[in-house]
Amino acid sequence: MTDAFEPVLPETWPPPVRTRTNPWHLVLAAVAGGALVGALWVGLDLAGAGAPISPPGTSGEAFDLRGTFTLNSGGYGYSTCGGSGGYSDITTGTAVTVYNAAGTVLSQGALGTGRPNGAGSCVFTLSAPNVPAGEKFYLVEVSHRGRIMVQPEDARNGNVALSLGS
Repeated sequence: MTDAFEPVLPETWPPPVRTRTNPWHLVLAAVAGGALVGALWVGLDLAGAGAPISPPGTSGEAFDLRGTFTLNSGGYGYSTCGGSGGYSDITTGTAVTVYNAAGTVLSQGALGTGRPNGAGSCVFTLSAPNVPAGEKFYLVEVSHRGRIMVQPEDARNGNVALSLGS
């Protein structure tokens, strides 16, 4: 009874049929694949366009970091002030750089005009535009004077107060 279910194999196998692929079929397949990927990309981008705006202070929003920078023992003139000697790099327009915890530059701004504050001190406005929200903390550096950690609430609310000198 087992003999009845065994397959019967032909004595000779036919040769395999080889067909040539038309090169235009390959081009058409590549173009169709590219169009499909492009359509998916655009569709996914449009799907995200209607996403709700993040609440204030979250990662989807940028803010302008603002505050003051006080230079103690600086020199000053009649209406403006700035550093002298070892502090000569501190003046109106000095670079302000904002970093994240990983050390990536998030924004670059500058010191504003300094105002004398008695006893040789100058107080400058400090600003850096379009700082991305959502970091655990920010590192702010004026000129090359070292990075100072600033809490996100202080950065967003304009409560950054840095100082240099004795």
